Amino acid sequence: MRLRSYMQDYHHSRKRFNQRILCFQIFSFALLFLLFLRLLDLQWLQHEGLLLQAEQNRVNVVPMLATRGELVDRHGVGLAVNHVSYHVYIIPERIPEMEKTLARLADLLGWDERQFAQVKHRLKRARRDRPVLVEDKLPWLRVAPLAARLHHLAGVDVKAGTRRFYPYAQTASHLIGYLSMANAEDVNKGMLPIEKAGRSGLEKTFESRLHGQLGMQQEEVDALGRRVGVLKRTPPVMGEQIQISLDIDLQKAASRALAGRTGAVVVMDVHTGEVLVLLSQPGIDTNHFISGLEMEQWQYWLHDPKRPLLNRAIQAAFPPASTFKLLTSLAALRYGMPLTRKKTDCKGFLELADRNLRCWRRKGHGRVNMHRAIVESCDVYFYKLGDQLGMSRLQAEAKRWGFGQPTGIELSPEVRGTMPTQARSPSGHTRKWFRGETMITAIGQGAVSVTPMQMARFAAAIANGGKLLRPQLEAGQPAQIMREIDVSPKHLDIIRKAMRDVVASGRGTAHARLSRLPWKVAGKTGTAQVVAMAQDNDKKEAKKKPKHLQDHAWFMGYAPFENPRIAFAVFVEHGGHGGSAAAPVAAAIVRAMAKREAS
Repeated sequence: MRLRSYMQDYHHSRKRFNQRILCFQIFSFALLFLLFLRLLDLQWLQHEGLLLQAEQNRVNVVPMLATRGELVDRHGVGLAVNHVSYHVYIIPERIPEMEKTLARLADLLGWDERQFAQVKHRLKRARRDRPVLVEDKLPWLRVAPLAARLHHLAGVDVKAGTRRFYPYAQTASHLIGYLSMANAEDVNKGMLPIEKAGRSGLEKTFESRLHGQLGMQQEEVDALGRRVGVLKRTPPVMGEQIQISLDIDLQKAASRALAGRTGAVVVMDVHTGEVLVLLSQPGIDTNHFISGLEMEQWQYWLHDPKRPLLNRAIQAAFPPASTFKLLTSLAALRYGMPLTRKKTDCKGFLELADRNLRCWRRKGHGRVNMHRAIVESCDVYFYKLGDQLGMSRLQAEAKRWGFGQPTGIELSPEVRGTMPTQARSPSGHTRKWFRGETMITAIGQGAVSVTPMQMARFAAAIANGGKLLRPQLEAGQPAQIMREIDVSPKHLDIIRKAMRDVVASGRGTAHARLSRLPWKVAGKTGTAQVVAMAQDNDKKEAKKKPKHLQDHAWFMGYAPFENPRIAFAVFVEHGGHGGSAAAPVAAAIVRAMAKREAS
């Protein structure tokens, strides 16, 4: 019995043992099968992705910024150049202790509290996987202590590079423009946050050509993200060097002649349309943007009553004053107005209904014809001529010569100016038009306004026989004729001779300032009223006006008279009389141009 009972217990225990062994075997095989499936997944299905991830942990791809192309003037003088400097970058995701690393950088680079806060703000806005520029424009002596300790600072790198510098920032700021760090829109277009983009002027116009192409460097790093070697290097491609049409010596001569006054000067080649001078004063030091513009400086520029951020050459339009009399004369000659062949009396005023329209010369000019009216700038003659013409003809002639339209220059934004029409007011509303409005428009007052660029192009078109040119900013480009104006050579000859006598005749309004130059000059002065004067006020009263209410001064023309080469427009804001304020600036330009040609 005992043996039987023992055997039964033995078989029962053996059976349970075998069952356990079977379960263990099944579990083991299942586990091995799962491990095999996982191994298959890792080694086969996810092989490429895991290999890339492992490579990324071992290899750090660092972008290499391209050196930006330079801008030089027509004689090769640098206007936007590059200086060697050192830049400090960090990649946030590779820095385990950001606060500690930043504190170390601040100590090594000498940051103050403001700079430290700026860096933290920049890091907060940046992507963690992209290099962030935390310091640039560093000389070697400042960066050397950091460079010697890079092996202790994971995620920090120092690279030699360039920084932009504008040698003639104040003189050419509106034309050259400036750079700033890439914004969100730039990044969405493919730029890196550490790159800089043109924001205004030619830096913006030629951005795609100046920018260059990024390079790339593959670096082997250790587990802490520290570089241990360079695996591959694709060098960046430098941006294009662009030679622009500007003559910086002429630009400086114009700036010196303006002598700190507010205004604009444009000089262009009468045959090609190349812009030799594009000056707007006051200018700004655009190097502030490169070094990091302070909010206080920006606010100062914004609220400066002289508006230094405004490019007066193309972004502001002003009453053309008596320079517009040339267009009125061309319109009258085209339509055969009787007064173009006659003389009329100027008694110093013209009676119109219940008021008098005054001439600038209170005692009048006596008997005048068109030639003398242009030379001495008689207002009464042109009141009468404008009345004969009518507003519709005057407006059509202005459009023919490019007024009220953009010139097409490769700078933005450019204003059109204003050419009023009889049907609508400058605000666009239909209203009644009065004869007196046509008369004052004929002398360049009232609602009409033009830019200095438009006026320079007008002078060039008179000089070159009626070719309305597109202003060119790149040197060596073929002329772009926007329109061949249908104008009689005989009519142009009448206008040119009158413009010449504005300077050559003893009675000419620019004779005193321009008659003794190396080149013979033809031109026209203009004095634009900012506010209307009472009818019995004289010039002495006008001089007593506050500066911001004084007249604007114009002078436009071309030189040399016999074989024209350059055309110009000079505008001096609140400068007074065109002959005394604007003409001397043109004289300085002609002297500088003649001196260069003679050397």
